[in-house]
Amino acid sequence: MAGHLINMDKIMPLPVMSPKSPSRAPVPGFRQFFTPQLLDSPELNVRGIGVREAMPPCMINRTRGTDDYLIMLFHDPAVISATARDEALSPAETMMVWTPGSSQYYGNPNAPFCHSWVHCTGRRVARILEEARVPLLQPFGIRTALFQQGLLDMHGEIVAYARPDVVIVGNLLENALRDLVRSVAPSAMNVRIPENLLAVRRLIGTAPARHISLSEMAALAGMSVPHFCARFKAVFGVSPVQCLTQHHMHHATRLLADRTLNIAAVALQAGYEDPFHFSRLFKKHFGLSPRAYRLKNF
Repeated sequence: MAGHLINMDKIMPLPVMSPKSPSRAPVPGFRQFFTPQLLDSPELNVRGIGVREAMPPCMINRTRGTDDYLIMLFHDPAVISATARDEALSPAETMMVWTPGSSQYYGNPNAPFCHSWVHCTGRRVARILEEARVPLLQPFGIRTALFQQGLLDMHGEIVAYARPDVVIVGNLLENALRDLVRSVAPSAMNVRIPENLLAVRRLIGTAPARHISLSEMAALAGMSVPHFCARFKAVFGVSPVQCLTQHHMHHATRLLADRTLNIAAVALQAGYEDPFHFSRLFKKHFGLSPRAYRLKNF
């Protein structure tokens, strides 16, 4: 077998990227370990971060692992396992989370590889992994962009301040890990919305007093009216007309908080010239007339 086996991580650190605007700069390979006092909290302690660190052909074999979580993304094909008995290559853009004390076995004996990683520990790390249902001790494929960006932002927070904010660092880690799970187990709740339908929803949301025709919405989405109505309801769970009415009604509730406006004025500013038609729709939507809603809430 080509390459060599490394029982300890003896690779010398690469030059550390400047903390200035890490999320905007190109991403050179780097790794950095931090002193325990820098971010030492029972909730979260980040001990080291590496982004696109280049490795020679080799295998890392830590039979007793480390006393923290090692969360690692492989940008190239690699052997990724919790046991040295597994030699199968996983494809590029594969993730692995090793728990404290678990055996860490990874690398590529035949080719250089690149990986990004974070060593972290604390109650919040365990809670995030559990609540987000991140797979443990098993390789899984992911969308990589947000995880890598999360590492860069975490690194920027840690190195830019004498006392980094542990809550901010934890939030960045949690966001990155939750996005991992969305890419591992997509569902109807987290499928990305097509941009043409988002454009229609933005139009509805930014013009809550305007009555927009179905033909105008369909044209914006680049679809026929029947196709647009079917796709909109499939994605958002309501028809375009229902969505538009919901925005009108919720805009009306904000207007009702202003007691200088009478009901007719509220109706007009919510896009309804006929206050009686507006009142019927409002009661159908909220179960109360606009006047009763105002008395109850404002």
